[in-house]
Amino acid sequence: MNSLGKQLQVGLALGLLLLLVLLWWGGSLALRNLTEGFVASRLQHDAETLLATLDLTAAGAPALSNSGGLGKIYRQPLSGHYYQVVFVDGTLLTSRSLWDQRLEFPLFTPGTSDHWRMVGPDRQDLLLHVAGYRKQGKLFTLALAEDMTPLNQGLVRFQWVFASLSLLAAVLIILIQSQIVRGSMRRLDPVREGIRRLVKGEITALTEDIPSEVKPLVQEFNRLLQIQQGRLEQSRNGLGNLAHALKGPLNLLIRQLEREELVGYPEVRQGMELQVERIRKLMERELTRARLAGTGIAAERFQANQEIPALVGALHQLYAERRLEIEYQLPDEKRLPQDREDMLELLGNLLDNACKWAQKRVRLRLETGDNMTRLLVEDDGQGVSDDELERLSERGVRIDESVAGHGLGLAIARDVVNRYGGTLRFGRSADLEGLQVTVELPR
Repeated sequence: MNSLGKQLQVGLALGLLLLLVLLWWGGSLALRNLTEGFVASRLQHDAETLLATLDLTAAGAPALSNSGGLGKIYRQPLSGHYYQVVFVDGTLLTSRSLWDQRLEFPLFTPGTSDHWRMVGPDRQDLLLHVAGYRKQGKLFTLALAEDMTPLNQGLVRFQWVFASLSLLAAVLIILIQSQIVRGSMRRLDPVREGIRRLVKGEITALTEDIPSEVKPLVQEFNRLLQIQQGRLEQSRNGLGNLAHALKGPLNLLIRQLEREELVGYPEVRQGMELQVERIRKLMERELTRARLAGTGIAAERFQANQEIPALVGALHQLYAERRLEIEYQLPDEKRLPQDREDMLELLGNLLDNACKWAQKRVRLRLETGDNMTRLLVEDDGQGVSDDELERLSERGVRIDESVAGHGLGLAIARDVVNRYGGTLRFGRSADLEGLQVTVELPR
């Protein structure tokens, strides 16, 4: 069970169940002891009344001088109220309610007493009070009993009522506690909303105005975001700085290739110039990527109406001497679900490649649908042959190894498309007659 709310509810339900069982058991036991104590006290009072009316001076068997003092209930057969007097010589004096039955109990010495439960006539649950006495020189044991069945039935009814009310109270408490837990969990909504806005790139950190139990976690998460953003900017700046720093030594190496000592070695000179030119292009590519990426926070969403004009402006500056016409068509949806850095890298490389080989015009069309974001980049350059287009479309083929001129930029674009599980297709522009690159990214 991964839900904290459900764990709290289950824990409370189990705790309430245990508490109610203990209360039910304790309440029933206390009520049973209370009723037994009350009945035992009444039996003791009846024993004192019986002792006062017991006449041992008359000739013959002992008798009660005034049996009416105990009430008529002791004279009704099997009424549930009984008394029995046992003398040491075996003489018995019993209530009429016992009819022809007897209560079995041991003889007690004078001054001692006790009470307990036993099965009496007609399978009645009796509470028996027994005490030993000495009166007028005679020793005897006096016992009185009362049927506890009506009280037991009342106790059972109490237990059922108590259990029903307790169950109802438990359900109400659990429902109230559930609302309290949900209300408490709503205090975490700012974190959930903050993560959603963070994914969209609207904020740079989560709010820390949250419950103290989760505040350390959010603080560590914000610290991790800062570290990640710092490393991203450091990596981006480092690539740009490295490429810029290598321009001086590379220019010096190019001048060294023009020395007269290498005139007699044209093949060596040509090979070295080719490798130097490849290094120069790689450096320019990294510098271009650094310029196109600009600044931004991690996980920021791509805002086409802001980023594409800025990107086109940067390309106009990079290719100012070419005086290219870069057209773009944007959708009504301004914020796309893709990551800003990924889209800048993808569009930057596609447009840069198109600008590199275009004669005068480059065109970008960006379309959005329910399940797809589609990019179409065209140029009016010389394009590529059908065989080269087929090779470009082969999955896993490095573009810089397949077609000269359309190299590292398209390879980087393919890497970005593969990360999103999209498709990258190459063709010939119908009206511009140059290379046409179509990208489809799932939303």
